[in-house]
Amino acid sequence: MKMQKGFTLIELMVVIVIIGILSALAIPKMFGTSAKAKAAEAPGVIANWETLQSAYVQEKGAAGDWNAIGFADPTTQSKWFGYASAADNQMTATPLNNFGNCLNDGTDNFVSDFDIVADNASHGASVGDCHDYTPNF
Repeated sequence: MKMQKGFTLIELMVVIVIIGILSALAIPKMFGTSAKAKAAEAPGVIANWETLQSAYVQEKGAAGDWNAIGFADPTTQSKWFGYASAADNQMTATPLNNFGNCLNDGTDNFVSDFDIVADNASHGASVGDCHDYTPNF
């Protein structure tokens, strides 16, 4: 009798089923992580603006515009958010594209209001699904 080497059809099918189950669990996790990374941009940029604004307020006693505080408009470098300042003490980040649960329909904005007297910032109400990705903002 010859000794045959190799895997049986059942063994191969079990391996394929296991790989299918693992990939079915991993792929949705991968897409969620991508959206989290994209949404994490806005709070970081806003935190940078808040730090620069705080330093300017401590030195000058008033809020300054982006040029005065040394803040460059990040919209030109960002694929995911557009940044705007309604007043010297407020900054808004709006998604430019849809990604994950973040929609560019005006509901997923990140807003920071800088209080000159208290020298700190408060963040707008967490509306929209984009805030699901940024628990520390």
